[in-house]
Amino acid sequence: MPGLKHFQITYCLHANAQVFVQFDSHMSDEDAWYYACLHAGIGLAYAQNISDQSHATLREHAERCGLTEVKWRALP
Repeated sequence: MPGLKHFQITYCLHANAQVFVQFDSHMSDEDAWYYACLHAGIGLAYAQNISDQSHATLREHAERCGLTEVKWRALP
């Protein structure tokens, strides 16, 4: 598909290193945390109030579930 790039995302779940490749048109730290949550199967925490949803909320939820050290890089 045009415009899609390959990104490698790494993270630790309960101190076990994980790595996967995600296709997307762009990647940010926020995107990487979102995809890592999905990949780890920990689910997402949604705020009751849409204005309360933020990267910080997602990251706090992920870290409470044992997901840490999320990093990403573009692949050639």
